[in-house]
Amino acid sequence: MTAEIKTRVVDTLRRLLNRNATASLRKIVNKTHPADLASAFHSLSHAQQATLFNLVDDREKQGMLIKKIDTDDLEALVESTNKDVFISILEQIPPDDVADLLERLPEEIGQRILEGMNQESSEEIGELLQYDGQSAGGIMVPEFIALPEETTAKTAISYIQKEHQNVEMTFYLYVVDSRDKLVGVCSLRELVTVAPETPLSGFMTTDIHFVYIDSDQEEVARIVARYDLLAVPVIDHDRKLLGIVTVDDVIDIIRDEATEDILKMVGAGDSFIETKSILKSTKIRLPWLFASCMGGVLATIIIGHFKTTLEQLVFLAAFIPVIMGMGGNVGTQSSTIVVRGLATDRIQLRNMGRVILKEIAVGGILGTVYGLFLGIVAHVGYQMWRLAVVVGASVVFTMLLAAFVGSMLPMMFARFRIDPAVATGPFVTTAIDIMSISLYFSFAKFLFEL
Repeated sequence: MTAEIKTRVVDTLRRLLNRNATASLRKIVNKTHPADLASAFHSLSHAQQATLFNLVDDREKQGMLIKKIDTDDLEALVESTNKDVFISILEQIPPDDVADLLERLPEEIGQRILEGMNQESSEEIGELLQYDGQSAGGIMVPEFIALPEETTAKTAISYIQKEHQNVEMTFYLYVVDSRDKLVGVCSLRELVTVAPETPLSGFMTTDIHFVYIDSDQEEVARIVARYDLLAVPVIDHDRKLLGIVTVDDVIDIIRDEATEDILKMVGAGDSFIETKSILKSTKIRLPWLFASCMGGVLATIIIGHFKTTLEQLVFLAAFIPVIMGMGGNVGTQSSTIVVRGLATDRIQLRNMGRVILKEIAVGGILGTVYGLFLGIVAHVGYQMWRLAVVVGASVVFTMLLAAFVGSMLPMMFARFRIDPAVATGPFVTTAIDIMSISLYFSFAKFLFEL
């Protein structure tokens, strides 16, 4: 849904809600795709959301809707919906999605819902909740099609025809041995093109791409994306097949991980807080900005240390913003490239030295170009060759150091198993601000012989 269409939909829904035009609202919500409806939900009050939600006639569509809405809206919707009704809606959702929804809710609410479900569903979802929510076990679907390797193609097709409604993904047929260990995989294309009496062992693929139950969800996403899979099997360390992760969940993982990295890199926490209250947003962002605040205090102290130099050479103040700004931009660029490269597996820790040297080389070239340019600007503006040298040299060395810090910090964090995204934003820019100011005034003091 485009922004323009979304605005029109929201305006229409609000107008109809204010008029209590139930018949018209029911017609709209039942014709609108759940994903588009969820997008519009964010712009409505919780009371309006509950009204629209109750007008959706199809339980399955209600289930698709609650999968898409924000956590705060979800919690309010659960509180305003009859528990038995909500449980009947959850029964239309795959178990992995139900587990994800329950994890987003307060523990007491999630437990209450889980206890109200039938025993089979409750046990299945309870098993999923035992795994880390960001691991393969936490996002896998425990319902899949797996058959013994001696099963014939004809029997397998008949089995799929009977069971396809009970599983989320039928594009792959997994082959297991007598101990339920994964030994092969067949695609539907292979299944329908071989002779009916051919056993699965006769045409299955034994070179299987899989993930372990405790693999991080980012690793799962990398496997699916790298090999263009529609689903990836999840096994334990004895190779027993436990479930599958489907591509629709992987798309959500990629989106969520990218959002998380971007937010961390700018010091805004690790979750999208735009929909949260002002107080929650402030509490999340406050600690991160402390690093910037302390960096500013240190920069002020450094400038105070060079107070005599600045008093004698007042014109130095004119170039402080551009030198700090250029260094900060290069540092942010380098750190962004490295953080994203580590996240997508395009940059390896074993290549740490080469990556840092490359960024230093780029920083050096950029520093030389802009150092010459700003040096010329300084000379033309103030007719002092010493100032031109100080500004030019400061830009060159600041951008060199910025490239080094911006590329080195994320890789050092990753080396010590700390999320590299936290090395960006306030940490990188603060370090560069301090170094650039120190370099600038040190060069000036030396060259002007103060």
